[in-house]
Amino acid sequence: MKLVFILIILFSCNCAWAQEKELKVELTAHHQFDDERNLSVNMQAEAPEISTVSIAEESFGKLHKPVICAAEPTRKRQHSTFLKDENGNEQSVKKMDFEKIELNEKSLENDFRQVNFTEKKSDDSATKIEEKFHWKPALEQSGIFLGIQHGFRLLQKKTQRELDGPFFRDWGKSVKSLRGWADGDNTFINYVGHPMQGAVTGRIFVNNSDKSKKLVFSSSKDYWTSRMKAMAWSAVWSTQFELGPVSEANIGNVGLHNNDGTNGMAWVDLVITPTVGTGVLIGEDMIDRYVLKNWLEKKLTSRTKIKVYRTFFNPLTSFVNVLGGKKPWARYNR
Repeated sequence: MKLVFILIILFSCNCAWAQEKELKVELTAHHQFDDERNLSVNMQAEAPEISTVSIAEESFGKLHKPVICAAEPTRKRQHSTFLKDENGNEQSVKKMDFEKIELNEKSLENDFRQVNFTEKKSDDSATKIEEKFHWKPALEQSGIFLGIQHGFRLLQKKTQRELDGPFFRDWGKSVKSLRGWADGDNTFINYVGHPMQGAVTGRIFVNNSDKSKKLVFSSSKDYWTSRMKAMAWSAVWSTQFELGPVSEANIGNVGLHNNDGTNGMAWVDLVITPTVGTGVLIGEDMIDRYVLKNWLEKKLTSRTKIKVYRTFFNPLTSFVNVLGGKKPWARYNR
């Protein structure tokens, strides 16, 4: 019994000693962990400028994450940070170096912005070069329209009667007779027929301008500038039709003789044709946008009906399309 009692006592002492040893190991590991954590916190507090290293990493691909040396705190107080290059060698990068890197990065950003601006400017210039006016087809279409008009005039007896006589002398007399407002024609010809003529010639300009033909009716500066250019084109064409080398003044000598006491050559046609004609052109643009594009073309599902409505709602545009070899219902803005 004594032997058993002694063994029990020895076993209990042994267990107590082992438990105390394990406790000391855990306390030692815990203290080491706290020391390392405190050390890292102190090192981060001493080196607040480390965040700027990311700029160096972005600007120079050869630099890696910073390695902070706990054994040299004095250098860290001098605002120095150690970085490793590709070969694993430590390099000191001072705060001023970071500022230089930031400046270099800003200069690079400015260079990139300048490059983008230059590229955008070159793209705009290329676009402007593409948006040109096609003179040859415009003159051809204007010539065809002029031939159609003079063809109808030659069927009139008053035109046929004035074909004889000295060409240049009678042409000069007809031009010199230009005065007043009334030319002897009726109201329909002066205020309906001639404006339609001006709208046709203006549409010829629009259809042969890469920029103008894509514009729809709006209050934009580009739209109204293009239509004013069309009016100027129509004014030049109207002057040629009335007074030029292939005009009413030399084919039929309009103005050489008075008609019913009125002068045959007057200012009414020269003014009304381009101004009111441009108004008719703009009116067709409004119909094309608000009636055709925004209403009928959204409502109708039949392409045939849409083509018919386009042709008859804008008859002058359809006529100019045919002059240019296009289908009557063709549109350049959709």
